[in-house]
Amino acid sequence: MRKTLSLIATFMLVLFLAACNQTAEPVDKQGKEGDKKEETKELTLEEVMEKSIEASESLKSFAVQMDMDSNMKVADESMSFKSNIDMDYIVEPLAVHQNMKLTSIEEEGELEMEIYFTKDGVFVHDPVEQQWSKFPNEMFDQISQLTDQQTNPAEEITNLKEFADDLEFKQDDKNYIILLDASGDKFTEFLQEVLKETMPKDVPLDEQLLKDMKINKLNYEIFVDKKTFYPSALNVDMEMEMAVEGQTLVIEQKLEGNYSKFNEIKEIKVPQEVLDNAVEAEM
Repeated sequence: MRKTLSLIATFMLVLFLAACNQTAEPVDKQGKEGDKKEETKELTLEEVMEKSIEASESLKSFAVQMDMDSNMKVADESMSFKSNIDMDYIVEPLAVHQNMKLTSIEEEGELEMEIYFTKDGVFVHDPVEQQWSKFPNEMFDQISQLTDQQTNPAEEITNLKEFADDLEFKQDDKNYIILLDASGDKFTEFLQEVLKETMPKDVPLDEQLLKDMKINKLNYEIFVDKKTFYPSALNVDMEMEMAVEGQTLVIEQKLEGNYSKFNEIKEIKVPQEVLDNAVEAEM
């Protein structure tokens, strides 16, 4: 999940620059183009990007609520499940508290997990054993490095120019809306490079797995609040495939995310009971 979020965040930052000369077309609440003229000055995507970066400099914490539908197919077998995630996030020092409910469609079963990720370590609650586990400090270091990896947008503009025709930039009463409809080899190769650059150096990547990865479809829209220039929502519809042990694994995923509580979360603290009773996880 962290790799996916990091990838989306990195790509969105450079994506802002890809169509920097576009201005946002007005849309109504249903997402259709509207006829009402904007009374305020229209911003280009570049201007929205600059204001978003400025706003992010003061961003200390936020919350995310995500609903995700996933389906995985290989040969004649398939597995579908729903994920509901509620996460509180503090930027500095990095701290995360996450509750996740995973529902299997075929087996009609539910699995609930709770995770703390702070300077005290990575703690995961096993719902089957009803036991907290503490993972090695190396895991905290590796995940922390993911948040520190940044791709210089200026260096990526050349690569992103080929996607400019795939971008739409719109707006409603409250948000700027950026939409992307992408697929094909050029987009797959770009995502592969971004993933390589954002991973910590001490975390090995399966080069063959990356090479065999293919993005068949990626449609998403991100909403940027007009007043704060913080992200307010993100919708993703993706289909990708990869070769696993000689077979093709197809992954379909739809995600709806909503952001809130900007700069309202002051502390994420691992409960003392968890610290006292967590067992060391075997890696």
